[in-house]
This record gives sequence, C-alpha cells and structure tokens, in this order.
Amino acid sequence: MRRIRLLTPQEVPDAYNLIREARMNDSEADAEISREQAEETVKRIADYRQPVQFLGCYEGCLEGVLAFTDEGEVILFAVRPQLRKQGIEAALFQKLREHLTHRSAARISAHAAGEAVSFYEGLGFETVREDARLKTAEMEYLLGRDALGRTVTVTVDRTIGSFHPLYADTQYPCNYGYVEEVLAADGEFQDAYIVGVYEPVDTFTGIVTAIIYRRDDCESKWVVTPDRNVSHEEVIRTVGEIEQYFDTRILWLNPDQGLPC
Repeated sequence: MRRIRLLTPQEVPDAYNLIREARMNDSEADAEISREQAEETVKRIADYRQPVQFLGCYEGCLEGVLAFTDEGEVILFAVRPQLRKQGIEAALFQKLREHLTHRSAARISAHAAGEAVSFYEGLGFETVREDARLKTAEMEYLLGRDALGRTVTVTVDRTIGSFHPLYADTQYPCNYGYVEEVLAADGEFQDAYIVGVYEPVDTFTGIVTAIIYRRDDCESKWVVTPDRNVSHEEVIRTVGEIEQYFDTRILWLNPDQGLPC
C-alpha cells in the first residue's frame, strides 16, 4: 500500500538520487551529458532561494517525490521511470494540497515549460502569465475555495471610515476584521471585508461570497456579505481602494448555484 509523507532531512539524499534517476531517463543526451544535467538539477534544488521540502511516495522503497517551498511553489515532480502514469504524481499533489490547506496557504504556484504546462493543467492549475520569449508559463492553483458560500462571523477591528495603519491617507470603505475559526497563512486569523453594510459594527454574520487572492502576498481576503445578491461591481468598488496596492484575483460565488465562478 502506498504511503505519502514528508521526508526527514536524513531521507533527502534518497530524494536527490531519485531525481537524478528521473532526470537522466528524461535526457536525450549521451550518458555523460545526462549525468551532468542530473547533477545540475540537484544542485539547483539544493541551492534554491527558499528552503525546500520533499513529499515522498513509498511502497516499500521511494517511488516518487515532489519538491516544494514553504510558500507553496512546486519545484518539480520526480517518479521512477517504470512507475510513471500510475497516479503517483496526482497522489503527491493531493497530499501537497492537504498539507498547504492545513497551513491555510492561499495558492500553489509553479513555473512550467513545454509539455509540463499540460501536465499542470491536468492537475487543475491555471496559467497566470506567459513569457513568449522563454516559452514558459507561470501557473497557480487556488486553495481555500471551499470557503465560498460558508456562513461566518466577522469580528471587526477596523470600522468603516477608520484609517489604514500603513497608508495614512486611506480610509476603510467598509468594516474590516477577522474570522476567528480560521487561521490564515500569516499565522493570524482569516481577514475579511464586510460589503453591503455601511455603518460601523462590532461583529457581523454573513456569507463568504468572494475570495481575494493576492499574488504578491501569501494571504487571501474573504468578502462577507449579508446575502448572495451583492453585485461584483459593488464588491470591487468597495474594496478597490485598499486592494489597488496588490496584484489580485477574485474568485466569486455563483449566486444561483452556490459554486465558484
């Protein structure tokens, strides 16, 4: 029976050996060049700009690994050549989703080129931007979307009309606070805007009708409204003054079906 778990530091050399094996099998160069390319791949991971962790898939021996960073960036998958297309990659990714969701991460990201783009699309990733010159794609998989449609209570700590702590000339266009039941990726409670109620309140219970993902930040913001009928335009108009400082994407709740759209 296959088991997937985080590798210990003592097991990382096993992961590197598997990566070497997979990289050499993928190379079309001669054996000497293949070994050099495999070592370059291992060195790139070992010297990566952020600490790298490994998920390993075991059935007796190590069958596959997924290398990723604390911020949810996938660096690579490596599976023993004879075991490919047996669901190991998908199982590793499912475990990564569970791991990062438990840590309240907002997204999983990856940089892909060539056939890797369709591979990541098969896992549910979407292309954020493309570099035509390098023929690469920046891709992402949004986490936490199951919060859409959930009824939550927001504790307000910045009332409508109060000033932003960092941007002195910016006032909050709505009540803003946090949901105590959920920890965000920054270790604090999940932040939430209240849209559709335009008087100061201490707490508010409503429905999560949108999630704002910040590509240049590790966290996301929930939009909580009195019902499902608050328009997209009203949400954007209300939170835009604050969110203009970030590269954002909004995932919406479909008011008819109760599903992301």
